[in-house]
Amino acid sequence: MAHGPDIPFWSIPAGEVTRRLDVRADRGLGGQEVGKRRAEYGFNELKKEPKKPLWKLVLEQFDDMLVKVLLLAAVVSFALAYFEDNSEVDGLRAYIEPFVILLILIINAVVGVWQESNAEAALDALKEMQSETAKVIRDGSRISDLPSRELVPGDIIELTVGDKVPADSRVVKLNTACVKAVQASLTGEPVAVEKTIDPVPDPDCELQLKECMLFAGTAITTGTCVAVVTGTGMKTEIGKIQEQISQAAEEEADTPLKQKLNEFGELLAQVIFYICVTVWLINYHHFLSWESTPGSSLPNLSTVTFSLGKCTYYFKIAVALAVAAIPEGLPAIITTCLALGTRRMAKKNAIVRKLPSVETLGCTTVICSDKTGTLTTNQMSCVQLVTLGALPGELKDYPVSGHTFDPDSGSVTGLKKFNKAVEAVAQVCALCNDARIEWKSGTFRGVGAPTEAALVVLTEKLGVPDLTEQQTIVSKRKSDPENHPDGATLAYAARFKRRAVLEFDRKRKSMSVLCANAGQSKNILFVKGAAECVVERCSRAMREDGSIVPLDDKLKKQILVSVENMAKKALRCLALAQKTDLGELASYDGETHPGQKTLHDTENYAAVESDMVFVGLAGLRDPPRPEVRQSIAECKEAGIRVIVITGDNQITAEAICKDIGVLSGGSVAKGSSMTGRDFINQPRSKQVKILSQGGGVVFSRAEPKHKQDIVRLLKDIGEVTAMTGDGVNDAPALKLADIGIAMGIAGTEVAKEASDMVLADDNFATIVNAVGEGRSIYNNMKAFIRYMISSNIGEVASIFFTAALGLPEGLIPVQLLWVNLVTDGPPATALGFNPPDLDIMEKPPRLRDEHLVTPWLFFRWMVIGLYVGFATVGAFVSWYMYERVLFIDLSQDGHSTVTWDQLTHWEECPTWEGFTVSNYTALGQTFTFPDPCDYFDEGKAKATTLSLSVLVAIEMFNALNALSEDNSLVQMPPWCNPWLLVAMSLSFGLHFVILYVPWLAAIFSIVPLSVNEWMLVLLFALPVILIDEVLKYVGRQLNRAAKVKLE
Repeated sequence: MAHGPDIPFWSIPAGEVTRRLDVRADRGLGGQEVGKRRAEYGFNELKKEPKKPLWKLVLEQFDDMLVKVLLLAAVVSFALAYFEDNSEVDGLRAYIEPFVILLILIINAVVGVWQESNAEAALDALKEMQSETAKVIRDGSRISDLPSRELVPGDIIELTVGDKVPADSRVVKLNTACVKAVQASLTGEPVAVEKTIDPVPDPDCELQLKECMLFAGTAITTGTCVAVVTGTGMKTEIGKIQEQISQAAEEEADTPLKQKLNEFGELLAQVIFYICVTVWLINYHHFLSWESTPGSSLPNLSTVTFSLGKCTYYFKIAVALAVAAIPEGLPAIITTCLALGTRRMAKKNAIVRKLPSVETLGCTTVICSDKTGTLTTNQMSCVQLVTLGALPGELKDYPVSGHTFDPDSGSVTGLKKFNKAVEAVAQVCALCNDARIEWKSGTFRGVGAPTEAALVVLTEKLGVPDLTEQQTIVSKRKSDPENHPDGATLAYAARFKRRAVLEFDRKRKSMSVLCANAGQSKNILFVKGAAECVVERCSRAMREDGSIVPLDDKLKKQILVSVENMAKKALRCLALAQKTDLGELASYDGETHPGQKTLHDTENYAAVESDMVFVGLAGLRDPPRPEVRQSIAECKEAGIRVIVITGDNQITAEAICKDIGVLSGGSVAKGSSMTGRDFINQPRSKQVKILSQGGGVVFSRAEPKHKQDIVRLLKDIGEVTAMTGDGVNDAPALKLADIGIAMGIAGTEVAKEASDMVLADDNFATIVNAVGEGRSIYNNMKAFIRYMISSNIGEVASIFFTAALGLPEGLIPVQLLWVNLVTDGPPATALGFNPPDLDIMEKPPRLRDEHLVTPWLFFRWMVIGLYVGFATVGAFVSWYMYERVLFIDLSQDGHSTVTWDQLTHWEECPTWEGFTVSNYTALGQTFTFPDPCDYFDEGKAKATTLSLSVLVAIEMFNALNALSEDNSLVQMPPWCNPWLLVAMSLSFGLHFVILYVPWLAAIFSIVPLSVNEWMLVLLFALPVILIDEVLKYVGRQLNRAAKVKLE
């Protein structure tokens, strides 16, 4: 038996196919042969990939630089806490920090594992598309319910209306005149494809053109046929798609956000390492000393002294500094900000499945969009109607408005008076039709073939001749659409009784119904079909007054010109006709009538449908969504290119793209429109040139592999690509794209599971809104990163200044952890609610490799951070050295002041003679010092509290600075983000709680502050706003200069 994926069964005659597969169509395979083939080809099922073990998923969550830095900090903190000899309370306090950091990392890992576990659900959804049973002929016997997984190549299967195709098969026999299959899930084209037994000449043709093949997972909508299985399991088109999804999953790269955060983590790790080493080395003289050899600068090794205790102490300070530099809450805040973004986007019909995708949208440079259902409504509509007028040779052209299956959403423009020709058109549309419309879930839907559903809607828009009856029909539909969706169609159906159906076939390209008129004795034939074929078989035509005139060559030519004009606009043109001179069929009333012999043979249908009366033309298409053109214009304004990749034919795709503005009007520029096959056959350099050119591009007749190749190439040339799709054929490209966007209404489960985002309304405009939201989220993310990092640099600067100047430890690790996680958390989260800039969609997308931290931004962080360090240390020193600072009296608590030299050499206190200090109070609490040197240890509680409070206050004011990167607080006042004001109040409230609740104050080693002391806090904190206003002004000037230079 000759069988393999390389044999083009579609280009071989049916007899040759069965011969190569060594099977007879009337007997099928024998039991022994089935066993041999199953041993060779396996079961007809998709391959099950081994699932990634849980331990591996968990480890992958820690493969992130920022997470590694946090993990290292937690381990070092835990080690210091374990080996340090502290009191029980201090010991427990030392464990708080590593415990909290580990808790944050565990929560992040759990979320990551949960997301990863759902990532491969696309493959499971793909398996559900496979048919469960099949009708098979084996050993000459018919098996009606053979499990589909048992099929092998060469099996003979029978398929009828409603059946799901169980495996890729070659049609070998048509049992009815017409067999159609819906392949939209594989090709994206919504119209059912007519199947034939004839081979296709081109062995390399597109999937949609393989009209003699049936594909696994598609469904039969019309007719019955016999086919031979040519491919099973992974050798089917669905199997190839699974393989492509798996390959795409392996090619998935980190999102731009993850890349930037990794870069940021690496930078942070380096900075922390250098700072820690520097601080440790600056203080080397405290734990390492020696005397020089006489007459030389070299050390005398015999005089070297080393203090392990002090060395450990300063190492602990260096670790505290590292903890201060690490934004412990950053992963949680980023996740929260992205989650808030997903909520806002969900309200705009964009449902995000993977959190980082929210930000990825913000830097999208290319949107690769499917046509059907995304740019168009996926609801076939009649947009043009042509009938004869009253004058000789006159054709009346009526535009038809409305783009959905809702009859009341449009009308026939220019139809002032209902006439006989229009009535004849309505009769043909209503009666020569097996579709209907229904009201379901708040919208009108087509049931049956989309083309026929569009003709039902046209009938409803045309209405019935009697005005009162028409008003009643419309009134009932508006008041009760569920029970009265198609009143006009039913009214026409009530006047006629269907006697017979002359099915569509490929030769005459038409179908018709034989009906009995309730008011007349003779039957009438209503016909619709391909315009050229139907017009050719018409000999007469109906004018608007109902009179019948000869269809001479001149009039026929006029009609065909209208047909040609519709074709140029990519409309599907149907001609409508009727016939009353039916001979013996005029009285046909059932199978016992003599005319049954004529109807039994389909070869007679063309003769029956001849000498007809032409009544009109209907131009149909899947119209563009009304809002799409504006959205395309917004994309151009935002610097985003739109590339359309569709399975539809080239003429239709070009026409739609011209309508919506993807292609400019007039002639299509070279390289702007081509088939997927033509593009793939180009050399790579030419492909890159086509994809890099400005403006829109449309690829038609695209297959799954073409879509993948286009997306992969776009990513290779540095584009951030969003890909939309709804069918199974789109799943590999959705998986491969930077962000895959599936349709929520028309999309298959496979497409949804492979995507990062799902559109609840299947609307391209929703993508554009989501891009704007993504840009806003990125700006807000930069705002809270700027806020948190500048604050953390301030903490580092504070510890650095303390260590460098030899001051007592001002801020302890548990206080820094409280500030980083609890006090900073609410404002950082609230910055996620910052309103978007008004010109957010007028700026070009940022580059994929744009750094999160630019030199200017780093300089700003350093300026603010150094001021924070100065202010916290300044408040600490001021309490120790001064009784009054400007107008603020600090002496009311009774504390003693010391000199700068004493404060910076506090470790030498035991050697000071006559050093004494007085007791001081803190809102009723008195601090006594039997040992005066304790003044620099337990006695520093008030100074530490001032330092911590300055840090908290500065960070609250710094949150106001983060409302905008460059806009002044005068332009963007605090109340433009009310959530930030609420968050600041909450953070201040939490700080007051730990200050004024005694047992909490004891845990954090702080004391309550008086009004005067709070005035000192504000004196040091408020200038941060003025400093950042100056920096913002400089930033605006730099931006203007860069813009002028660019122009």
